[in-house]
Amino acid sequence: MKPSARTPEALVITPVTNVTRNTAFEFHRSHLGEFMLPVTSTAFQQIVKARQMVVVERQGEIVGLCYVKPDGKELDTVSRWEFGGLHLSPALRGRGLGTLLSSVAITAVTRADPKPVMGYVHQDNPAGMGLLVHRLGFVVTDQKVRLGPDDAPGHLRRDSAGCATAHVLRLPDAARARLSDDLERIGLDSDSPSVPVTLRSE
Repeated sequence: MKPSARTPEALVITPVTNVTRNTAFEFHRSHLGEFMLPVTSTAFQQIVKARQMVVVERQGEIVGLCYVKPDGKELDTVSRWEFGGLHLSPALRGRGLGTLLSSVAITAVTRADPKPVMGYVHQDNPAGMGLLVHRLGFVVTDQKVRLGPDDAPGHLRRDSAGCATAHVLRLPDAARARLSDDLERIGLDSDSPSVPVTLRSE
């Protein structure tokens, strides 16, 4: 996960603020793809206000975004966090940045409120499954959530019946602690207003 100093490309991971909220919202809307639900403007504002969203900037431009928000799936009565989503510009993928950005987002909210963390991955999204399971340490549960044709129409890849199905994952406490330890090991402070990083070479 550790970025390398062999490349001079410098980036900054920082929380979204009221100043950058609109730009971050447009980045989110333009990078949804077919495996992620959009966040409404009102919900986006609430996430930003609660400091539950971080972005990665390159020369002042947002090139990645990740958020962890209160889980609204209501699987049961347990209060949880939801790994809401990760957006990353295509040119920066495959270089460890998505894992790092996700780790910062998860660690920031769970240090403030150590609730369980859940994730939801579309059944046709192996890349998303790979990030959560192999990079972040999530484990797949035996639960699934299913959206019908009238739920969030126009978004997500659908089956022949017009439905979208997602696997439910959870982040074990040991994996959550490892993410925090990994950040400390490479000298990154997720509580800092901004975290400078450099990308490893491709």
